Amino acid sequence: MLPKFLSGLLAVAFGLVLISPGHASNLIGDTKRPFNADRTVVSNGKSYSGRIYAEPGKQRHEQNVNGIDMVAILRADREVAWLVLPGLHIYTEFPFPKAVAEFDDPKLLGPVIGTDTVSGLKSVEHRIERQGSDGSALDGWLWMSEDGIVTKLDGNYTSPRGKMTPGSLALSNIHLGPQDPALFELPPGAKLLPYESLEPLLNMRLPTKH
Repeated sequence: MLPKFLSGLLAVAFGLVLISPGHASNLIGDTKRPFNADRTVVSNGKSYSGRIYAEPGKQRHEQNVNGIDMVAILRADREVAWLVLPGLHIYTEFPFPKAVAEFDDPKLLGPVIGTDTVSGLKSVEHRIERQGSDGSALDGWLWMSEDGIVTKLDGNYTSPRGKMTPGSLALSNIHLGPQDPALFELPPGAKLLPYESLEPLLNMRLPTKH
């Protein structure tokens, strides 16, 4: 199981965390053009504001959770994701789960519903209905620009245990252009801690490392 912060992103921002090893040029939510934007996620009626930075094969999600600044750095090229607590100079890492790899094929996007302009970007709306072998499911709608930027999402994520989480995501203040490479690297001096060490600190269940 992913940490709640990252599983929440998966639940309400289907495409934005769907990166799997070896498919960096062919991923839902893996932009063809570098950008950064404000990101608003609504989960079970509660709104969370954050930032996303992205370039092909790499993403950075910034979020404050329960008063703690958290950064998720997703690296398809290294087959790893890092969860960083910059204020404490610590981080942990984990592999991408099987279900994420199963959901990453753009060919699985549903039919085009229409087009819309989201934060200044022309976006095509798709229907999404997907089932994972672990029992998880995605059901909703996704808006994507011609550069592969997922500008908006709305729908439900069902966990392998059958819990359904309704949610939505929208980008705003989108800025296209090169991003600082340091955004997608671990901060200098950050200390690697095992998953279990962060569990009591963040009051979350962390994944089992294989």
